[in-house]
Amino acid sequence: MALYSYKGLNAKGEPANGVIEAENEKEVIRRLRDRSIFVLKVREGVQGAGGNQIVATVLTIISFLHPRQFMPVRAGDLIIFFRQTALMLRAGYTLVASLEANSSMVSKGRLRRCINRMSDDIRRGSNFSSVLGAEKKIFSPMIANLIASGEQSGNLDTILERLAEGMERTKDLKRQLVAALVYPAFVLLASLGVVVFLVVGVIPRFAKFLTARNAELPGSTQVLMDISAFALDYGLYLGIGIGGTLFFILAAYTFKGGKRVIDRALLYLPVIGSAILFSCMAQGGWSLAMLLTSGVTALESLRITSGVIGNLAVSDCFAGAADRLLEGKSLSKAFEQPYITQMMRHMAAVGESSGQLDGVMEGVGEYYQKELSAKVKLISVMVEPMLILMVGGMVGFVYYAFFQAVMSVSKGGM
Repeated sequence: MALYSYKGLNAKGEPANGVIEAENEKEVIRRLRDRSIFVLKVREGVQGAGGNQIVATVLTIISFLHPRQFMPVRAGDLIIFFRQTALMLRAGYTLVASLEANSSMVSKGRLRRCINRMSDDIRRGSNFSSVLGAEKKIFSPMIANLIASGEQSGNLDTILERLAEGMERTKDLKRQLVAALVYPAFVLLASLGVVVFLVVGVIPRFAKFLTARNAELPGSTQVLMDISAFALDYGLYLGIGIGGTLFFILAAYTFKGGKRVIDRALLYLPVIGSAILFSCMAQGGWSLAMLLTSGVTALESLRITSGVIGNLAVSDCFAGAADRLLEGKSLSKAFEQPYITQMMRHMAAVGESSGQLDGVMEGVGEYYQKELSAKVKLISVMVEPMLILMVGGMVGFVYYAFFQAVMSVSKGGM
């Protein structure tokens, strides 16, 4: 594909100039006509000031080499895409015209090329859900299933808006979970940095001073010097061992089996494990509510939801619930899985008996989202003083040992 500059008039007779990516000039004209733009002039490349072809060529090359052409498509990009498409459909645009308009507005090259491919396939007779399903690197199976239900019901704009809202809530959940995990990890690393500096940088110098004095050292000072000597003698091997362990864990996480084991272990961590579980329950509740409201069956909703949840241990539980539902069990019984909470099981039973399972699952998602927010605040409140006490205790012990040694040396000198 190449970039083409165009000049034209919109439906109101106002100037409409810009740049569009297409295979050839005929495709440019066809796309612009679909957007109700009367084409006056089309030219390959980005036209520079005064029609300078060299400048235009340079700008075209720069546009292809821009980092945005290769950046991955994030959830935020899809949220904007779905909202804009829903808005255009409500305004009376055709689906193809909506996609064409979105193509000229998105900044990510990958998403723009994807939209152009979908637009071309729809123009050839494919439906929206099938072309979305073919773009598996960008759109999840849940999105394709929801779009299919929207096409069948004729409420495509509503489904797109619902998708955007669901993805926005999932994004907020991930942000809260990352905040819960990153803050203590950062403070812990800073604490370890302080300890390493004291043990490797400060204490050895102090040890030389005391050794030169031939003073009898107090027990606390001797312990500190022994720790420092051990770190200097075996620190390199210890660092290699820790680094190798971390590398092994990260490498194992790239495989499904290793990820399943690590995800299961994370759920047993104090405080943080419950935050991860609350995040999974909130995401599961919202995904089920969105799918059920859109007309997807409970069985298919469970299977799709199992693919949406990031923690494989919890994801396996939802997949297992789908299998038990297929065996003829009720949803509440199917939810009798190790990492599905009692609250989720109880509310599933309430939803089944009342016939309002989608609304109940929506409420479950909101409940666990609030619980996650409270858990994040609790982690912040608990971790900070604990780490301050830990670091302060270590630094205080070092000072205590120093002063004891200084007092011992001063008494010996007298």
